Amino acid sequence: MARSFSSLFFKAAKKISKLQRAALRMAAPKTARKRTVSARKAAVAAGHAAKAAKAAKAASAAAPRSAAAPPLGNGRWEASRQFSDGAGRRLAFARYTPACAPRSAMPLVVMLHGCRQTSMAFARGSRMNQWADAGGFMVLYPQQSMARQVQRCWRWFQPDDAHGGAEADLIAALIRTEVARHGLDPERVYIAGLSAGAGMAALVALRHPALVAALAMHSGPVVGDARNAAGGIGTMRRGSVKPLLPLLEAVADPAVFQLGMPAMILQGQLDPAVAPRNARQLFEQFRALNLLRPEDTPVERVLGLGTDKAYRRVDMLRGRKTVLRLCEITRVEHAWSGGDASVRYHARSGPDASALVWRFFQGQRRIAAAPADEIQAAL
Repeated sequence: MARSFSSLFFKAAKKISKLQRAALRMAAPKTARKRTVSARKAAVAAGHAAKAAKAAKAASAAAPRSAAAPPLGNGRWEASRQFSDGAGRRLAFARYTPACAPRSAMPLVVMLHGCRQTSMAFARGSRMNQWADAGGFMVLYPQQSMARQVQRCWRWFQPDDAHGGAEADLIAALIRTEVARHGLDPERVYIAGLSAGAGMAALVALRHPALVAALAMHSGPVVGDARNAAGGIGTMRRGSVKPLLPLLEAVADPAVFQLGMPAMILQGQLDPAVAPRNARQLFEQFRALNLLRPEDTPVERVLGLGTDKAYRRVDMLRGRKTVLRLCEITRVEHAWSGGDASVRYHARSGPDASALVWRFFQGQRRIAAAPADEIQAAL
């Protein structure tokens, strides 16, 4: 009896086990089907997501292009122009003519880019063309050749006649040609530059003082201190340890000490490439050049205090006219202040340097040379 009972028990257990396995087999296809349907749904969803991602990628790729390439003003932009002087030396440049240009006697602003920049990048980053539209002046953007300097640095650090001096003379020849060709106002020719461009702008103004009415240097080195590339790096890092006026005299046309050269100096106080000491030494150089006496009191103001536009402004006046201006910009590094930050070497923070430069230029004209005794009498 016990044996038959155990036999029945095992038979029943086997039957139950078979039923369970059958139930599992019955359930398995349904699960697989459900998984297949889910996988198909997931694949479709993934396809839609991929299409959406592709569209988003295309949109995001288009957005930076439009953001990085804003209009270069409402006027006429002429890129890739070529100039050749009498000696056959060539210089690439871009020209901007404002939309509402007067028929004749427009002022001219010459803008010199820094190292690793192009004329177009400088135009975009500085947005000087927009001020040209508002102020009715032409803008020239000379561009350094990589054949002369592989990083497009103007050779301010070699101010001799064969290198930096030759480049300054070539830029001056371009200016004279453009003034004559377009009937520009010869009394209102101005030059500005950033970094290496500031160093070259100073050379152009000092070698051709009768041509240039005023000069602006943003993040620029002391004039005349460097004589080679290694010396240029040293000047940028620490300024000069030499007497400042003789450095100026060594690279300038002597006529500049009679004509004077109104100058504006802008410098970011967080600049890791060009030490702020350079700006203070430039101020002293142009103070001496413009025959401003040591006892003349600078007029100091702090503007934009408590904002990212804050800067300290120091003015030297002759009568009521500002002859020399220093702008020490609190929160700017090695970049054009208040520019388009999407373009390298231009900062969103700080005051609009292009606006400051143009407003300074507006008060300056190049007048005929006067005898030194008359200049002294006017002081």
